[in-house]
Amino acid sequence: MNKKESKKLYPIWDHIQNKIGEPIGLNQLAFLSNLSPWHFHRIFSKLQGESVQEHIRRLRLEKAAYELKISGYPILEIALEAGYESNEAFTKAFKRIFDQTPKQFRNRFQKEKRFVWKGDTIPEGIDLSEIYKKEISSFSIVYVRHHGPYEEFPGFDPDSQEIKSLLEFLKSQNAVPENHQWLGISQDDPEITPPDKIRFDLGVSVRDGEYLKRIKLGKQIVQGGKYLAIRYRGEYSGLPKVYSFFINHFVSEKKLILKNSPPFEIYLDPFQKKFKTMITDIYIPIQK
Repeated sequence: MNKKESKKLYPIWDHIQNKIGEPIGLNQLAFLSNLSPWHFHRIFSKLQGESVQEHIRRLRLEKAAYELKISGYPILEIALEAGYESNEAFTKAFKRIFDQTPKQFRNRFQKEKRFVWKGDTIPEGIDLSEIYKKEISSFSIVYVRHHGPYEEFPGFDPDSQEIKSLLEFLKSQNAVPENHQWLGISQDDPEITPPDKIRFDLGVSVRDGEYLKRIKLGKQIVQGGKYLAIRYRGEYSGLPKVYSFFINHFVSEKKLILKNSPPFEIYLDPFQKKFKTMITDIYIPIQK
């Protein structure tokens, strides 16, 4: 996706992300883009690689798929939350995307979670004494979105165009980069979302008063609540493996209940001015 052109989609992405569980008016999205409905739909399809309706439908079904993966909620309840009026309609739409029924999908992942971990299976860079539950408050960020596999863009890359865009934003605010939290948000589960559609948001924490009215980057709120906090010491390239271990195995083994919202990571010394080792705090949302 052309990064310059994709800036036109940030208000649309932000609105869809905030309203994914509610009816979304397509004309309202066109209004947010400052384009006519016809031009908006054409540009969105060109940049996103799918129509607005297809994009919204896919995100809702992927959110439902993650719920099937992590919870024991009845399939009908998940179907209703995804906007389907019956189990049959949900199953038909789900099978079209995932090539299996919701029940088959759930059974596959529930079976894979039957795993007993041992000390030598813990990813390198993890110390069990640095894993704990933590409750945090909501906070705002300005972000740049990257599409593609997490392995393609893991963690913080100071030479990337995404980081340069955020540094330009901070410079426009006369802000010191080291005075802000730098973080990455993994919006999608790589076991569910196609690799080229995976969304990874790189952001900096901001106070509400720091927003520019005409800012051309994304703005979102990282939701507060209960999280499993994990400190990881190692190369950012190891992060996908760490996430996979904790979300797919550790959480169920410890009888924790995941929350259907994205995990995020905070880079403690992103410009490596204090430590030689890369240190990342991972936050995985949990219900209890």
